[in-house]
Amino acid sequence: MAIDYKAAYERERKIRKESEQLLEDKSRELYASMETLKETVADLKASQNQLVQTEKMASLGVLAAGVAHEINNPIGYITSNFNSLKVAFEDIRSFIEELKIDIESDSSKEKTSSTWLKLLKKYDLIFLLDDFIDLSNETSEGLERVKQIVADLRAFAREDTAEKVIVDINDTLRSSINILENQTKYHASIVTRLTELPKIMGFSGKLGQVFTNLIANANQAVDDHGSIHIFTEKTDTDIRISVQDNGHGISEENMQNLFTPFFTTKPIGEGTGLGLSISHGIVEEHSGTITVSSELNVGTIFTVQIPLTQAVDNE
Repeated sequence: MAIDYKAAYERERKIRKESEQLLEDKSRELYASMETLKETVADLKASQNQLVQTEKMASLGVLAAGVAHEINNPIGYITSNFNSLKVAFEDIRSFIEELKIDIESDSSKEKTSSTWLKLLKKYDLIFLLDDFIDLSNETSEGLERVKQIVADLRAFAREDTAEKVIVDINDTLRSSINILENQTKYHASIVTRLTELPKIMGFSGKLGQVFTNLIANANQAVDDHGSIHIFTEKTDTDIRISVQDNGHGISEENMQNLFTPFFTTKPIGEGTGLGLSISHGIVEEHSGTITVSSELNVGTIFTVQIPLTQAVDNE
């Protein structure tokens, strides 16, 4: 039986062409799927960033009243100081005018000395000058306090850039403590032990959000005159940030859901249930972990661990 080589060749050619077409079609489909997947991942990342920023703004809203009080206090005594300085300057002006008139009417040295002493006593000029120094120092401190609060708020509210920057963990912690001072100072004592740490590459605003959330939660967990201990340390493998309170503790049942989105034990309207979930995601974004240990009626400790691979020296 003769073999029809031509027909066999045509069949093989047809099959190869169909296979090549199928491969090309599948490649196009795969490429389109990859592009769709890229867009989906980008959308998810954008949504996540928006969620983080939304939660941050919600936290900022809760902080607003306390921060306003913190700013109003120094502004109040700055205003009072300026009023006192105004009165003091008016007295000094009157002193100078009376002394000038007296000198012009009788320029004798003896008369001038007598007038000087009399006016010094009348206007208590030495006290005015001492008071002026005290008021100036107090006003300067008040302005510096307002400046620091505004700077910390701006740092907290600012949306992080897409790229990581050099972050000082201890400075970020201090900013969070400063922002929350009005909430904590009448309710709990904060004890800090911040050891020297290497700077890391990270997102300062997001880490500040984590620390603010943990400290605010600790403050809500304690009774009046409770205590919150905040400490940092460097181990051979990581940087550790711990926030410990002597509050009511967390039940075993609630411990299992702490980092679940929208889970909260707070009354309706007092929490979004996203704080710890977002904090967990932010820490993971820094290749770190966040753990919790708690005992009912004893207290709770949250520990954030960031590997030293994130340290600037290791970049």
